[in-house]
Amino acid sequence: FPVTILVPDTYNLGYHATEGYQSCYAAQNTFYVSPGALLENNTIIYTDSSLTTAAADGYYSNGVNYWVRGPITQIHKRTLKISVEQSGNIENENPQLILVQALTKSERIKEMLELVTAAGVDQVIPWQSQRAIGKWQKDSQIKWQQSIQEACKQSRRVKLPILKKQLNTKELIDVLQSDFSIVLHESTTTKFSSLQIPNNISSIYLVIGPEGGITDQEIDSFVKIGSAVVKLGEPILRSAHAGIAALSALQTKLGKW
Repeated sequence: FPVTILVPDTYNLGYHATEGYQSCYAAQNTFYVSPGALLENNTIIYTDSSLTTAAADGYYSNGVNYWVRGPITQIHKRTLKISVEQSGNIENENPQLILVQALTKSERIKEMLELVTAAGVDQVIPWQSQRAIGKWQKDSQIKWQQSIQEACKQSRRVKLPILKKQLNTKELIDVLQSDFSIVLHESTTTKFSSLQIPNNISSIYLVIGPEGGITDQEIDSFVKIGSAVVKLGEPILRSAHAGIAALSALQTKLGKW
């Protein structure tokens, strides 16, 4: 199955896609190939000869459920062969940690995604809340995905967090009705530390509001479906920073950290 790789850009030391960023990402000895790519006989098939200059010994992961590690033994015109020294399956750990992030200022998005990816988020849902400063643009999905991939490279994660489609408040309420959700809001007196998390749940949604705050109407909608509304201490965090604070507290509470 042909895959595409991102290769170093000599001029700006960034990265550019040879055919599409979503297929494969390479940097710092970590490669993400598309979930459909085959690793049969220790061989990765690709479509662009630029892999010869970008490839290196290291980890190769489809970002979803499988990874291998080892040195390159052969590079041909359309294939790359590695000697597999280690391999493993990527298991989903329950509960899955799903961040619902209200759209924030464009200059804060990359920072937010870097922080929550390093903190172990499993999925990210962009939320067009009533008071959101940012707006979802035609290229937003691509930009968010690129930031997530870059953050995975930096934090050396072999599993890529899933970026879900952008939702408005009504759509979000429909999604949250069947799962346990936590809404962070400064108006409540309930502390995060007093939160009781149900046993044997498959996922936890963390809802982060915009800089302008979650409206009373939105809070009422969350409460009606059973969301837990809590706060993280007295200081008011920026929307872009609340996600990592909440994930860190939750990871500790769940015993993962």
